[in-house]
Amino acid sequence: MENEVLRAIRERRSIPRFRPARVPGDALEAILEAGRWAPSYANLQPWEFIVVRGEDLKKALSEIAGKVTIYRRGIENADVVIVVAVDPEIDPLHYREDAAVATQNMALAAHSLGLGTYWIGVPEGGPSSAEALTKELLGIPDEFSVVAILPLGYPDPDYRPHKERRPLAEMVHHERFGSRGGG
Repeated sequence: MENEVLRAIRERRSIPRFRPARVPGDALEAILEAGRWAPSYANLQPWEFIVVRGEDLKKALSEIAGKVTIYRRGIENADVVIVVAVDPEIDPLHYREDAAVATQNMALAAHSLGLGTYWIGVPEGGPSSAEALTKELLGIPDEFSVVAILPLGYPDPDYRPHKERRPLAEMVHHERFGSRGGG
C-alpha cells in the first residue's frame, strides 16, 4: 500500500548537516502549524515552540546539546532551531508524549517541504542538565519540561543518512509478547 503520507514517513531521515540557506518564513510557519495540529491527550495542547535563529543562541544550544547527543554541531549550521517545551500542569499524565507527537509532526512536515531536521531528545534532569540549561538560556519557566531540540535547514547534499530498519517481523507480536505468527 502506498500514499503520500506513508511515503513521507518512510523517506524521512535524520539530517544533522545543513547547507547555508534561509528557511522561508512560510515554510517555517507550515512546520509550526504541523506541530500545532498534533494530537494531544484530551486536546489539551500543552506545548510551546521556541524558534531560535540567532547565531549566539544556536552556539549555546549546541554546547548544551553536547550533554545528550554527539550530533550537536548541526545546531550551529541549521538556519532555524525549534525547541519544544511543554507544561506538565496542563497535562500531568501525558505531557512528554504530547510534545513528542508535535515534534514528529514538525519533522515530517519539514521533510515534506524539502527541508531536513533531526530530533535531539532532552531528558528531564537536575540543575546542571541539558534541560535546565536550555530553560535558563531561553527563559523557559522552571515548571515547563523541555522535550526536544529540532534543528532545521536545507540538507547538506554530501550527507548520506542511515537507511536501515529492522524487519517488521522482528518487532511485531500478535496477542502476546513473543508470539510472532500472523493473525
